[in-house]
Amino acid sequence: MGPRGSYKKSETSRKQVIEAAVTALAERGYARTSVSDIASAAGMSKGAVHYHFESKDDLIVQVLERCAALMRERVRQAWDAPVEPMEKVRRALGAMRTMRKEGGPELRVLADLMAQGIHDPKLQAPLAAMFEANRKEVLDHVVQSLEQFGLKPRVPARVIPRLLLGALDGLALHDFFDPPALEDDQTIEKALETIAVMLFEG
Repeated sequence: MGPRGSYKKSETSRKQVIEAAVTALAERGYARTSVSDIASAAGMSKGAVHYHFESKDDLIVQVLERCAALMRERVRQAWDAPVEPMEKVRRALGAMRTMRKEGGPELRVLADLMAQGIHDPKLQAPLAAMFEANRKEVLDHVVQSLEQFGLKPRVPARVIPRLLLGALDGLALHDFFDPPALEDDQTIEKALETIAVMLFEG
């Protein structure tokens, strides 16, 4: 009973550190956030943070996985709605677009880590794993499911996630620095749906 309770407490504490790290990184950025800052945000000592994570780099990998998993889960929920195939595509695209427009803490952390990863080799492998997981998610939930309904890709299926995610991520970057007017934003969403539909035939 004791060891099991201790494990549960340890897992809770570990998750608390990760959540605090997301908050601190979203507010201050990777370069200006130390382990001490994260410990303070978690209400713990620096030693307690190091009990769960060997280094800041180890913690950042877990933070990256947490942020990406939360965003993928929102897309999965939109995709799992009991509606027609093309409506599923619209909902999934809408969820991906909305998350990027909201600019929540997870997105801010991911954007910051991607920028840092251009010059930091330690971040490149976990970022590459995240991009691959995102690609596979779109391939599984959008492309392969649509094929089961008789819709055939006009281009190799493996390329479609890159096209859709590239468009969404590029728009997110523009939106952050140069947000569109409401009417333009609505037009962009319709254009994204049109692009997605045009990638299939049948």
